[in-house]
Amino acid sequence: MCSINHDLKAIYIHIHKTGGTAISMILNKHYGFKNYYLHRPDHHAFCFQKTFKKHINYENRFHGVITYYKTSPHLNRKMNMNPYKWDTYFKFCFIRNPYDKIVSAWNHVNRFQIPFKNYLALEKVVNDVEYMHMFMPQYRSMINEKAKEYIDYIGKFENLEDDFLIILKKLGITNFTHDLTKKVNARDHKPFYKYYQDQETLDKVNHLLKEDFEHLSYTKFETLDEFHYQFDQKKNDD
Repeated sequence: MCSINHDLKAIYIHIHKTGGTAISMILNKHYGFKNYYLHRPDHHAFCFQKTFKKHINYENRFHGVITYYKTSPHLNRKMNMNPYKWDTYFKFCFIRNPYDKIVSAWNHVNRFQIPFKNYLALEKVVNDVEYMHMFMPQYRSMINEKAKEYIDYIGKFENLEDDFLIILKKLGITNFTHDLTKKVNARDHKPFYKYYQDQETLDKVNHLLKEDFEHLSYTKFETLDEFHYQFDQKKNDD
């Protein structure tokens, strides 16, 4: 999904499990953005895949949000967009620590109470909705069709409220009328690092989200001891 405000010349790129539902609702309700959750007429040909029985709009296994929307003349007509606007509008998104995001996504799509470690092995058999939430690297939604990074400001889920205010100020908004402390789609689960109980689980996540660790500003941990020392120590410090 993306949200557009033509007056402010701004586009919000929604990456799953990064606070995006709350942000898109706030942008729509308070700051004049229109939310778009659209399906390309050529979806299956563009995404190089067979049809799933349960398919919801744009989810796929290959293309991130920008490439999916930007390269479709049909969707651009609906959104009143063109290549010039895509290139010149202020584009922003939020990202999240991949180790945390994949646990949050698993908790969101895990309909049959499959343990986290077991679910990591289902990459090739889950449907597109589940795949995009859990296995799609965030970086895929931050690049254009030429695989070039295409985002002007990257906020972090870990600093959501402060970064969101910075973005609004960059857009010239100074009258803040929203309450970002209200959580949407929040679910209760243990701290994410508690789900990494063995080296195999850590290695699997490192492999699945390799693109994010290569391109985003989050540390990849090679050993379980390093991983737990970092997060257990941080928790103790807090």
